[in-house]
Amino acid sequence: MTTVVKRWVFRNMEFIKPNRYDRGRPQRNAPQPGDSRPIDSPHPVQQATLADSGVDDAHIGTPPQPLYVTTKTAVISYARQFLFTKKAIIVSLVIVAVAGSLATGLLVHQRDIAKNSSTHKPNEAVEDLEYQTILPDGKSISELGGWKRVSPSKNDPVFAYVDKIGDTSINVSEQPLPKSFIGDVDNQVAELAKKFNATAKIDAGDIKVYVGTSAKGPQSAIFTKNSLLILIKSQEKIDDADWAKYTESLN
Repeated sequence: MTTVVKRWVFRNMEFIKPNRYDRGRPQRNAPQPGDSRPIDSPHPVQQATLADSGVDDAHIGTPPQPLYVTTKTAVISYARQFLFTKKAIIVSLVIVAVAGSLATGLLVHQRDIAKNSSTHKPNEAVEDLEYQTILPDGKSISELGGWKRVSPSKNDPVFAYVDKIGDTSINVSEQPLPKSFIGDVDNQVAELAKKFNATAKIDAGDIKVYVGTSAKGPQSAIFTKNSLLILIKSQEKIDDADWAKYTESLN
């Protein structure tokens, strides 16, 4: 009876072969066909994401930058700003210096003009001039009312006096013979006379007088004498003989 029971028990018992992984290692379950479950790792590892660690994945493998980079950038920026400011200051100083020089030169020039013009102001009668002049015989400049400057202060001085030929009023202006006339006086005087339409010639001794007459009667006479260029304007027409006589009287 005992033998029969043992045989029945042995037949109904499932033979289980010991697993070699049971010794200190967890068993790994292999996936079955149709099973989509992931394979369990025998040793699960806790993986922390980059987001959880606060590290940007773009900087993985990049060594940390030293602190002196920021300091160097700041120094360069400051240096550029300083140089720009220094350059601007230098340019400003140069502009101020140039402007000051121009202003000083202008003031000096104006002072010289004022000084020269103050010697002989326009319409101011004077009796003494810087150059030698000629007057009609028997008359003084005081009797003629003095010399008056008729040229701008920046031009060569030209002075004139008022007189009469007969009953006709005339203005006689005299100036030193221009340097461009020297060596070719006759031709230069003739060319100048053309500009005044003074084409008529009158002989006054050895002097050639060029006379021009306007439609309304006033005349202009141009000639040179005693190294002076002389221009006479009359209010009315004057006879040629009277022009010649007055020219000869000038000494």
